[in-house]
Amino acid sequence: LVRFAKSLGFEGYQQFKHEIQDEIRHRLNPYDKIALSELDLLPGEKRLQKLFQNEYNNIRSTFSNIKITDLDVMAEGIKKARRVFLSAFGATTYVVRIFQYTLLSSLEKEVYVVSGSVSDYAPVLKSFSSDDVMFLMTFPPYSVEVKHVAKVVKERGGQLFLFTDSAACPVYSEADKVIRCMTNSLLLTNSFAGLISILHVLVQMVYLDEKENAAQSRQRTISMQESGYATIGNSKDKSIQ
Repeated sequence: LVRFAKSLGFEGYQQFKHEIQDEIRHRLNPYDKIALSELDLLPGEKRLQKLFQNEYNNIRSTFSNIKITDLDVMAEGIKKARRVFLSAFGATTYVVRIFQYTLLSSLEKEVYVVSGSVSDYAPVLKSFSSDDVMFLMTFPPYSVEVKHVAKVVKERGGQLFLFTDSAACPVYSEADKVIRCMTNSLLLTNSFAGLISILHVLVQMVYLDEKENAAQSRQRTISMQESGYATIGNSKDKSIQ
């Protein structure tokens, strides 16, 4: 049993057993939900307290399950990659766009988003190579497109970093590194509090390792913004005249 557990990448049988226990708990009760009617009946302060506590629990659980070495590998992947690709579908697409904006604002690196239908992302994904890195994010209900994205990345020898909630994710075994984010929601949609927090930390790790270059890149971004606002302001003044 110990040899089998180590062959799967665990430190030993105990870590393997705890992983299985966590996964069973997750599958039996993936969302610790409170009925809408119950929340609706609570006083405003109590209702907010439960909602805030849930988000706090998501962030705490997400951070407690993370291996620092995995984040280090991801940060190194961003620094060494020729280009960075980010992929997500559905609501997670909006989180990916924030991640892209943050990376572009602080790094001199090409960053592309793979999202939408197959025909939408095919022109972007076709250029992926072994020198690139892919960050893939998917949460229940898992989008079927993630299978295609993962397949292309692995066939071309690139690194695949996955952000998901469980080993039930259809591309879990394909990833080089996985960050599991708690997405428990008391009502309807997945919570992205844990995911956004981790992405923010990851970008800051890269920034600190590339502090001088990152600061220069950030300053160029600010200069471009100032130039843009100045141009817009001048245009408005002329139109008024």
